[in-house]
Amino acid sequence: MKKWLIIAAATVAVTGCSSTPEGINTFLLPAGKTLMVSHVNNQPLLIVRPVEVAAHLSGTGLVYQTSATEMVEAQQNLWGEALSKQLTRRITHDLRQKQHQLWATQLTPTLSTAGAPGLQVRINQFNGVYTGVAKVAGEWMVIGASGDLQTVHPFEFSVPLVKDGYSAQVEALSTAVGELTTQIANAVK
Repeated sequence: MKKWLIIAAATVAVTGCSSTPEGINTFLLPAGKTLMVSHVNNQPLLIVRPVEVAAHLSGTGLVYQTSATEMVEAQQNLWGEALSKQLTRRITHDLRQKQHQLWATQLTPTLSTAGAPGLQVRINQFNGVYTGVAKVAGEWMVIGASGDLQTVHPFEFSVPLVKDGYSAQVEALSTAVGELTTQIANAVK
């Protein structure tokens, strides 16, 4: 009897230490292509402000549109980090790779933003769709150094999923983010 209790206790201890409950998958957006670039003295800054995501996208689960009017948030397929943080980091990284006139950097409390333009991205749609695509939509705007709105660009990208499943959805969403950052990089050159 004691032997059985020891085995049961050991089993509970081992399974209790598991970091992810069985059946739950976590995802991160893949990083874009990386070239070794560094800030050049006197290169003007572009302050990338934290990406704003619509309320229905701010949860931990990936979002999927099941019909023309219904969206669901996955319970077993979760983002490994807040979507806003991932998108801010990815956009900053991609802009450093895709254009060299401005040095894209994330907004931080220690960074002096005086005299630097800012980039604000708002995401209204970042999900898979029942039609077999991933959609990313919203708007981005450049705010001048003095706080004036310089330009506003709405965007919408649809990328076909290469197969079924959330992994394919994340890959397609990543491709759409790459298209978005190419659009931004071409405009701020």
